[in-house]
Amino acid sequence: MSHASASRASAGSAAGSGERKSEWRRSAETKKAVLDAARRLFNEKGYDGTSIDDIVTTSGVSVGSIYHQFGGKKEVFRALADSSLDRHRAVSERATKKAVAAGETDPLRLYVAGAKAYLLDTWRNRDIDRVLILLEGPAPEAARAREQRANFLRGSLGITIGDPPLPEATGYALYGLLFGAANHLMSIENRRTAVAVIDYFAELILKMGEAE
Repeated sequence: MSHASASRASAGSAAGSGERKSEWRRSAETKKAVLDAARRLFNEKGYDGTSIDDIVTTSGVSVGSIYHQFGGKKEVFRALADSSLDRHRAVSERATKKAVAAGETDPLRLYVAGAKAYLLDTWRNRDIDRVLILLEGPAPEAARAREQRANFLRGSLGITIGDPPLPEATGYALYGLLFGAANHLMSIENRRTAVAVIDYFAELILKMGEAE
């Protein structure tokens, strides 16, 4: 290959790479606009009350682009739900690992550390988590939210408080307190109050363990 041909090939490759990066950037910007709009609409109008036309109008993205990027309203909600559930899992795991690194070994206190992080993250993102917590989304996503709750339940099944009639009874008691707190947080706007509520439920759980 001549030097001129190599230069043209190199220039063409660079141009192609630049075009791909530009396309990826536009695609990412489109997705963000759709998700931001849908998040606001689902919070304000609920899942059932939001139409794909509402998302088009609010996001400024064409209906064709939305269907191309996601597939429809249900898939847009799924993307938001997946992001929320992944975030909850990550913050809970980080808080638990931090407690372990600090020397905590008590299973109940480790559970509480993860639960508090989950609850605060839920409150911070209540605009979309309200739809998830109250199971207002499409049936498959409601099932996914229930699966998240089941994960928290499984995480507490090794903990025994008092003399439960069945081994898993403690897990269900903790599960009830955790998601009672999550539901309560959905109606709270003030951060100080939200933190106080989280601390209250955490203390209830710890007092259950201390009452043995």
